[in-house]
Amino acid sequence: MPVSCRPGWQSLQVAAGLLLALPGLGSPAVAAEAPRAMLERMANAVEYLNYEGTLVHLHGGDSSVLHITHQVQDGQVTERISCDDAGRQLIRNKDEVTGIFPDQHAVLVEPRDDRGQPSSPLRGRLPGPASIDDALYLLSFAPPERIAGRDTRGIVIRPRDGFRYGYRIWLDRTTFMPLKTQLVDEQDRVLEQLLFTKIMLPERIPASAVKPTVATAAYAVRRAARAATGPAAEQAGPQWSVTALPPGFRLTVRKAQVAPDALSGLRHIVYSDGLATVSLFVEPAVAASEQAEGLSQIGAANAYTTSIDGHMVTAIGEVPARTVEMIAESARSLDRTPASR
Repeated sequence: MPVSCRPGWQSLQVAAGLLLALPGLGSPAVAAEAPRAMLERMANAVEYLNYEGTLVHLHGGDSSVLHITHQVQDGQVTERISCDDAGRQLIRNKDEVTGIFPDQHAVLVEPRDDRGQPSSPLRGRLPGPASIDDALYLLSFAPPERIAGRDTRGIVIRPRDGFRYGYRIWLDRTTFMPLKTQLVDEQDRVLEQLLFTKIMLPERIPASAVKPTVATAAYAVRRAARAATGPAAEQAGPQWSVTALPPGFRLTVRKAQVAPDALSGLRHIVYSDGLATVSLFVEPAVAASEQAEGLSQIGAANAYTTSIDGHMVTAIGEVPARTVEMIAESARSLDRTPASR
């Protein structure tokens, strides 16, 4: 999902999945390295060094500007992301992510699913070498560019079929910092772009630089409960699965937010090919007049909604429309015979 500074609690979840972090150990022998080796260096570098920068996110005709401070101290990562729109901020540490919304006088605190693990949001956003299946994607070089005053080397990740999008990534030549990332469709059109317009890599960042700059004492605080996963999600209410997945996609996560009757609530199932990800949401169907069935777009993401077995089913992801439609239309309840639609 794209970086967003729009109102609503979803802003925290969206922003938390899309930061740009930074570099690590460099090497003058970049030109001799294969793209996969360069991505390995990027994956290792992106978590552990200090950086401060301005990141511009472009998607369609919209743009957002984020100011990011990434601090590593004693092996622990703390980040502050400030959005130009309405002064919203996001603070991430090893235990939780806190979203501050001055325009709503509200704070949302969410526990981290990967507590205790040094995982930057960029680590999950950018492709690592282990996530790229050679049967699904082809790696090559892109022409170098000069970005934020730095020389780069470019990498192209091109899908081998029409079920997923591709990437172009420009890494700092000596630090392997990802300075520019583009998501591109089947016609090589840029759907979304993340670009550092300014970046600094100080040896040390003070603790004060990653503290909130907004006084929140009078704000309403909401703490999000951790969704049930694994066995708990398997036991809560009717189970759902997908009978027709595009090549390479597989189940990676099941989550459930179930009401006391255990027959209703929201189910969240995630399918991935290692790089592209599609989320499937299943919830009891609302009134027909409130349903927006069919295909829609949210930034660079496609979403497809349909009604199945008395439930509203939505598949969403930064993938082509045919992928989300295929996944949503083949969703089935494992606990009952599907009703006629």
